[in-house]
Amino acid sequence: MRRYLSYVPSVCYVVAVLSLAGCTRKPALSNEVVRDRLTQALAARQPAFEVENSKRTRRVWDETRRFYTANGTQLAWSDARKPRPTVDALARALQAADREGLQAADYDVAGLDAARQTFDTEHAIAFDVRCTYAYLKYAWDLTHGSIDPETVAPQWHAVPRGKDLHGTLKSALDTGSIAASLDALSPHAPPYQGLKHQLALALDRHDAAEVDRIVMNMDRWRWLPDELGSRYLIVNIPAFRLDAIENGKSVLSMRVITGREDNPTPVLADEITSVVFSPYWNIPESIVTKEILPKLENDPGYLDRNNMETDDSGRHFRQRPGPGNSLGAVKFVFPNHFNVYLHGTPSASLFKRVERDFSHGCVRLEQPLELAKYVLRDQPEWTEERITAAMNAGTERGVKLTTPLPIYLVYFTTWEEGGTLRTVRDVYGLDKRHAAVSEGA
Repeated sequence: MRRYLSYVPSVCYVVAVLSLAGCTRKPALSNEVVRDRLTQALAARQPAFEVENSKRTRRVWDETRRFYTANGTQLAWSDARKPRPTVDALARALQAADREGLQAADYDVAGLDAARQTFDTEHAIAFDVRCTYAYLKYAWDLTHGSIDPETVAPQWHAVPRGKDLHGTLKSALDTGSIAASLDALSPHAPPYQGLKHQLALALDRHDAAEVDRIVMNMDRWRWLPDELGSRYLIVNIPAFRLDAIENGKSVLSMRVITGREDNPTPVLADEITSVVFSPYWNIPESIVTKEILPKLENDPGYLDRNNMETDDSGRHFRQRPGPGNSLGAVKFVFPNHFNVYLHGTPSASLFKRVERDFSHGCVRLEQPLELAKYVLRDQPEWTEERITAAMNAGTERGVKLTTPLPIYLVYFTTWEEGGTLRTVRDVYGLDKRHAAVSEGA
């Protein structure tokens, strides 16, 4: 019996050792194997799990490649044995995409979850790339918008963004701050946050039409710079309104007249560099062809009566400074290839109308004197009296701004004001086009 008892522990020990040896997990993939397999996966024209083939997805795929190249072509979301906690954080962040007016389904949440449930070493490479791509795709949409503005209107361009998305991801992985890093990428301008608040209310009410309208206007904020500036002008085209913004608040507001649908005011971001008092109006060739020449054929005195003149070639026309000048007494110049600017107008009665899309594309101002005072306020020699005199001098004079003033011509059909949602008519039909492009994306 003693020999049996002494034998049993020995047998148990051997069995235990063999059992442990049999249950030992597979060793992690070597760095060399990881590099080779990642390099092979990233050589594909696009990821196998991505069905969309668009400029947006190609850009995100390029960002994915940059991330791995910058970080030694190694795994980021697992140790090849099991996923890291950052994967759970990524899944939660993507599930909450609807709060930013985006859809979780666009970021492969279901596919990621399924891959996480069946994770093994053999699929560690594919899983890693899938996580990285999902993060960067969401990050791209937060910073650039889910569609390109040019697909809505050819003259509509997003402002180039300087975000280092793959660097942001690396920092988020190092610090375990996936959700915070994505939150920091979304626009933080007060109007965007106002729309985000209204979106939550609309989602609670299950108001699909309102949700769609808010979502597309949130996307348009992503086409603007991260920092608009501590002081800037913003013209909301369909609202026919200009605001001078300082530290997030309007300090000057006025009605404006914008372009007709067949001569729309373009959406752009620029800087006002100068003010021109008593300006000449150099009449665009399109207006000369369509309006001036036909009138001249029937009325040879048309130019004299309208204080206009032409050069020797008879091809270039301009209107001299004076009370009837179409630009009024002042214009505000921001160089752009659309050749549009802000200016006064002799037709003040048009500001009484609710909808004011009457111009050839430029923006006519209700209070040009007030804007001139605001723009030149850091040049104390330009008093109100001197500005008024220059506006009525009848002699063109340009004044360069000491510091260029950012200006944004934008197209927002809905926004939060005083805690409530305001909506205006889609004067150029861009909401309809935006919705059609989004549905096809």
